Amino acid sequence: MLMKIFKNYFLPLLMLVALTVSFSSCKDDETPAGEFESGVLVVNEGSFGKSDGSVTYYNPETQAAQQDIFGIKNNGLALGDIVQSLTIDGDFAYAVVNNDNKVEVANANTFKKVHTISGVSLPRYFTTFNGKGYLTEWVNFSDPGRVAIINLSSHTVETTIATDYGSENIIATNNKLFVSNNFTYTISVINPETKAVSTIEVANAPGEMIVDSEGKLWVICGGNYGEDNASLHRINTTTNEVDKTIDLGMSSSRMATNKAKNQLYIVSGNSVYKIAITDTTPPVSAFISVTAAVGLYGIGVDPETDEIYLADAKGFVANGVVYRYNDSGTLVDEFAAGKGPNGFVFR
Repeated sequence: MLMKIFKNYFLPLLMLVALTVSFSSCKDDETPAGEFESGVLVVNEGSFGKSDGSVTYYNPETQAAQQDIFGIKNNGLALGDIVQSLTIDGDFAYAVVNNDNKVEVANANTFKKVHTISGVSLPRYFTTFNGKGYLTEWVNFSDPGRVAIINLSSHTVETTIATDYGSENIIATNNKLFVSNNFTYTISVINPETKAVSTIEVANAPGEMIVDSEGKLWVICGGNYGEDNASLHRINTTTNEVDKTIDLGMSSSRMATNKAKNQLYIVSGNSVYKIAITDTTPPVSAFISVTAAVGLYGIGVDPETDEIYLADAKGFVANGVVYRYNDSGTLVDEFAAGKGPNGFVFR
């Protein structure tokens, strides 16, 4: 009788305990994503000729900022001279270091260094597409720029594709790569399969690019140095034709888009202007004006919360400051960054 009770009650109970322990062990064995799996990463260029470029980590929930996370996690190793941009792809973070002619590859969740991509010349921006990395390079100031194709397994350059002078931003959309050539009036369009290159003419000094909710590509052109003649150009990525141009009547080279991708934010001086993708004329009044700023140098919009982050480089004479606004244009808080903050990555 006792044996029967044991079999009917205690054996199932033991099996349940064993399964619970088993599931708990599996959960405990999972590797955590790391302390930088969520939050905001701020790219700090640093001072030209010095290796003080860095990445700041900001936690919006605790409002705490941690400086130079790459250096902290790599025994004080300097990230480098002019950290131009940062791209996260899967478990890897690619920090493009312009003046040191390299890309530092780190674990995106821990920021432990993994590899250094070398053999590049004045690199600017990085993206991935179909299992390959694509890195823009100025090369120098007298020869055309190019795009390096990066093997993401070996972190080495496989080959390069010539573009136009000052190869700058790069974006993959509609199975094409679009490259803004900052020293010219052109956008290069690359077929990743054939490596064939075609050209779209826009205006002087094309730079940042954004894909909107309709799949159209927006390019901001800075215009002539010292003149208020920046402009926006919308490109149909199927026909590769410019189907809208808006002369902004201001000096600008920085922009971002909202979560819905139907609104553009344009930075000019210490102000931010809004323009809908359906607009045909420039904005008249500023949406945000940061009176405490020395000079706004970067903008980013959190794709989950629509909060707007504005980077003030403080003229590169001091460490920068980031101002966080809600989507109504009300200041939420501000926090310290490194030298010359220029952009953001949201996780």
